[in-house]
Amino acid sequence: MSAPTRSKRALVLKAARVVLAVAIAASIVYAVVRLWPDVRDTLLALNGWTIAGAFVTAMLAIGANVKAWQAVLRELDHDIPTVAAGQIYLVGQLGKYLPGSVWAFVLQMELSLRAGIPRARSFAASLVLVGLSTTAALLLGLFGIPTLVGVGGAAVWGAAVLAPVALICAVPPVLSRLVDLFLRILGRAGLGHRLRLLGLLRVMGWSALAWTLFGVHFYLLGVGAGGGLTPTLLDCIGSFALAMTAGLLAIASPSGLGVREAVLVASLSPFGGVGTALGVALASRLILTVADVLAAGAAAWSARGLHPARPADAPEPTL
Repeated sequence: MSAPTRSKRALVLKAARVVLAVAIAASIVYAVVRLWPDVRDTLLALNGWTIAGAFVTAMLAIGANVKAWQAVLRELDHDIPTVAAGQIYLVGQLGKYLPGSVWAFVLQMELSLRAGIPRARSFAASLVLVGLSTTAALLLGLFGIPTLVGVGGAAVWGAAVLAPVALICAVPPVLSRLVDLFLRILGRAGLGHRLRLLGLLRVMGWSALAWTLFGVHFYLLGVGAGGGLTPTLLDCIGSFALAMTAGLLAIASPSGLGVREAVLVASLSPFGGVGTALGVALASRLILTVADVLAAGAAAWSARGLHPARPADAPEPTL
């Protein structure tokens, strides 16, 4: 394929992603306008304590994700302090708000150089974290399936299909071979060791804690919104984990916009009106966005005055 053809194809794909993102945003705006009375009442029903509690649990969940990222790097032979791990992970995560599936990875690869981590290893760490975090989410999502089965939806079928595959890929010998294969495809040296079960369980443990705290955040908003919503804590933990996973798999949607909300509304609608459920989902989206930005800002501020470390393979070209 010639260079002009590749350039034209890339431009078309980029335009398609932008159009899709705009279409998703427009559909959400339309739903909000159509259900505005219920949405407005729901947002107004949330008192300061409910919002504060939801925000604090969201920040704790983000912190647990930082520890999961740090644990992954340790398994890939890069033991860095929690603060440095937070600087890479939190600032890099802002890339998920752009259409596409790789921007967070790209940012994390560039930021990893400051800690002396080669880009290939950073990219491998990102993929491992996504895989193990998704596995933990699918397992916790089992708690939300009974409610979602009642309203149908692709999330239930997706969880049923992906959960066994994710568990097989999370087995240390299998995951070790997958990481080695990935690094060799990139022309880099393999790990040289097998990933440890204890280390992978540590990653999944931190990820499971993060999903649980995100579920608590959603539960607080659901109960605090009133409007007849009476979800259980386990329902909220499972449904939120599945919603975030569905949003992650929607690679063309910025931060799973629209897809996450659809699953969350479906999980709450059996307990109340669709308008009330949508209001809670939008409140969750707003709080998590603010939490992401504040956490990334704090991480960036803590990195002031730090000088980039020279990675072991400094001449490595950009992936």
